[in-house]
Amino acid sequence: MDAAPVVIGIDIAASRPCVAVSLRCGRTLEVVEWHEADEREAGDRGRLLDWVGALRPAVVGVDAPQRPKRALPGGAAHSRDCDAELLHRRISVYQVPTRAAAEAKARQYAWMLTGWAYFKDLGRRGYEPPAPGSLPGELGQAPAVLEVYPYAGFVTLLGGTPPPKSTREGLRLRVLTLQRLGLQWDDYYDHDSLDALMAAFTAWRFVQGLATPIGDGRDGSIWLPVTAHELRDKYVPLTVPAAKAALAGLGAR
Repeated sequence: MDAAPVVIGIDIAASRPCVAVSLRCGRTLEVVEWHEADEREAGDRGRLLDWVGALRPAVVGVDAPQRPKRALPGGAAHSRDCDAELLHRRISVYQVPTRAAAEAKARQYAWMLTGWAYFKDLGRRGYEPPAPGSLPGELGQAPAVLEVYPYAGFVTLLGGTPPPKSTREGLRLRVLTLQRLGLQWDDYYDHDSLDALMAAFTAWRFVQGLATPIGDGRDGSIWLPVTAHELRDKYVPLTVPAAKAALAGLGAR
């Protein structure tokens, strides 16, 4: 593994551009570049993936479901195991449909369809979900692509649910959390760029061997930027003072 490997986080969208960020992970976690791709622009996804390939990241974290849920016989209702586990821990999550259901409501699920396309295209370019029990950077192992969930990343790192990012305090808390974790970037941020940064940080935690997958893998696994020991059974909402106290105790990881 390189002394300062590069990891990439991609925030997936359909009605606005996808946002990607690359981090050089040495003594600091420094943003190398940003890149955007608009699904409404022909060839934009390919240009973003060319950018990914040129940087040769060790890991790519994608903020979208890896694949649709399996269709069970008789149309029985179920959640992906990884989604059900998040809900059990009181972490809200979008329910992932079967491919047929997503295609029947393509406008509603456009961002998930986009995410599935990104995972497929990354697979064609040699990026693979890590095999169970494999070690990051193991000899002969393909560069990894992970399904990540930035909202759950913030929840598990802070030990509780922060105020919504649609609020001024919730947005500011996420910025401070990333800064506390050691990420260095310019002063610009919005909802999408913060999610891309957390996606990249989760990828870095995977490289360090400090990320945890949840789910059985058949419908995809979601990677969280905490160890299995740090993962809590339940997460409750944090008041603003409690969130600030959690932030103060976070420290650079």
